[in-house]
Amino acid sequence: MAVWALFITAVIAFMGFGLVDPILPVISEQLGASQTQSTLLFTGYNAVMAVAMLVTGIITVKWGIKRTLSTGVVIIAIFSTLCGLSNQVETVILLRCVWGFGNSLFVATALTALLDYSVKDVASTIILFESAVGIGFSVGPLLGGVLGQFAWYYPFFGVGIMMAIAFVLLLFLLKSKKEKEEAPQRKMSILDPVRVAIKYDYIRTYGLIAFLYNFGFFTLFAYAPFILGLDALGIGLVFLVWGILVAITSVFLAPRLEEKVGIIKPMYTVLGIFAILLLLIGIFVDIQWVAIVCVILSGAIIGTNNTLTSTAVMGNSPVDRPTTSASYNFLRFIGSAIAPFLAGYLGETISDSTPFIVGGLIVLCAILVMYIKRDVVSKSESRDVKEGEHTRKVEEFMIKDVVTIEPTATVRELLQLINSKHIGGVPVVDENNKIRVMLSDGDIIRYLTPKENVYDFVYSVYIEEDAEQDVLDKKIDGTVEQLITSQNLDKRTLYTISKDENFEKAMNILSKHHFKKLPVVDKDGKLEGIISRGDINATLFDIISKI
Repeated sequence: MAVWALFITAVIAFMGFGLVDPILPVISEQLGASQTQSTLLFTGYNAVMAVAMLVTGIITVKWGIKRTLSTGVVIIAIFSTLCGLSNQVETVILLRCVWGFGNSLFVATALTALLDYSVKDVASTIILFESAVGIGFSVGPLLGGVLGQFAWYYPFFGVGIMMAIAFVLLLFLLKSKKEKEEAPQRKMSILDPVRVAIKYDYIRTYGLIAFLYNFGFFTLFAYAPFILGLDALGIGLVFLVWGILVAITSVFLAPRLEEKVGIIKPMYTVLGIFAILLLLIGIFVDIQWVAIVCVILSGAIIGTNNTLTSTAVMGNSPVDRPTTSASYNFLRFIGSAIAPFLAGYLGETISDSTPFIVGGLIVLCAILVMYIKRDVVSKSESRDVKEGEHTRKVEEFMIKDVVTIEPTATVRELLQLINSKHIGGVPVVDENNKIRVMLSDGDIIRYLTPKENVYDFVYSVYIEEDAEQDVLDKKIDGTVEQLITSQNLDKRTLYTISKDENFEKAMNILSKHHFKKLPVVDKDGKLEGIISRGDINATLFDIISKI
C-alpha cells in the first residue's frame, strides 16, 4: 500500500506540469489577463524549478528523504488551492512559483522513496515511476481541460484536494514500515553546479543544447493552447495524446535507439524533426489540423530526446553525478523559464506564427552547437556504444576517500572519529586495508549499554549506578577488537560490492538488507570505497533529471 500511495502522489505531482496548459486561454479571458501574463504561469514555475535544482540536494541533506518529500506535497496542496482562491493573475503567478518549489522537493525524493518501499527489483520500480510520470503528463492536461470548462480555478482546487488526500495516504501508509531514510552525508555547495558549468566544456555544451531544446519544448507547451482554436476540453485531449507519446517513447523507444545506433545520430534526427514541426506550426498557424497533428507528433520527439540527452550528459560527466545533475538541470530549466514569457510577448506584439518560428530556429541552433562541438558531444558515444554499457557503475558514485579505523584503536577513539566526521558507521580494516566488519553507530551503542538486571530498587539506584559507570569506563577504553569479539560481529555476514558492479545491484543490497552503508572492495577484499544511502539518493535524483 505504501508503494501505491507514493505512486498516486507522483502521478498527481507530475499532473501539475500540464494542468495549467489547457486553461491558459480561459485564464486570459476570465481574469482579463494578456497572453504574456498567462504564460508567466509557466515562466515563474520553471524559473523556480531551475534555481531549486541548486538547493534541493542541500535541503535533502539537512532534512532527509521523508521530510523533504512530505514538505513538497504539503506545499503543492496549499499553494495550488491558494491559486484557485485568487482572483488576480499576478497573484496566481506568484503562488504558482511557490508551487514549483514544492514540486521540485517532491521530484527530488519521490523515486528514492518508491524504491525504498517497493518489494520489486529496481528496474521494475523505475518503470513504475516512469509510468507515473507518463500518466501525470497525460492526465494533467485532460483534468485541466475537463474542470476548466466550468471555471478557470477548478483545476487548481482539484490538484489541492487530490494532493491533500495523497499526503494523508503518505502520512499513514509510510508509517507502516520502519523509517529508512537517512540524510545524505555528502556536503554540497550551492555554487558547485555553477562552477562546474563554467569549468567543464562537456557539461557546458550539453547544458547549452538542453537549454536551446527546452526553449522550443516550452514554446510549444505554453503557447500552442492559444492557437489551436479549441476549448479547454479539446486542448486537454490533444495534450493527453501528446503525453502518452512522451511516456511511450521515453521508456521504450529511446533506449532501443541508443542500443542500436548510439546517442548522437538519434539526437540529430529528433532535434531536426522537432525544429521542422515547430516551423510547420508557425507557417501554417491558421490551419487547425496541421497545428494539432504537429503538436501531437512532437510528443514522440520530446520523449525520445529527453532520455537521449540526459543519458548523454550523465553517462560521461567529468565530475560526480549529483553536481552534474544540478548543473545540467539548472541550465536546461532556464530555457524552460524564458521561452513561455517570450512566446506570449512575441505572439501578442507580432503574430501567432512568430513564437513557433523563433522556437524552431532556436532548436536548429541546438543542432548547430552539436556540430560545432562534435568532438565534445561524441564523448558520449565512447562509452555507451563501444562498451555497450547502459547503466551507472559503482565506481562513478562511490565515495573514494573512506574514513576507516583499525581493530587496535580504542572505542573512545572510534566515538571521537564518527562524531568529528559526522558519520553513522565506519569500516574496520587491518594493516593491509582489508575490511573485516562494518561497524554502525547501533553496534557501538549496544556494546556500551549496560546489561539490565533486576535488583532491589534501592540497590539498583545507589549501588548499581557506580558499577555501571565502571563498566562503561572499562568498555570505552577497550579496543575495537574487543567490541567486535564481544558481539560476534566478525561472524556477521559482510556484504560488499565491486566497483565494476552496476547501480541496481548496489540499490538492491542496501534496500533488501536495510543497510546504511555498503563497502566497495577489490578482488582481494581490500577497501576501495563506500556507498551510503545518501549516494544512492543523489544518483536516483540524476535519473529523474531526464523527466
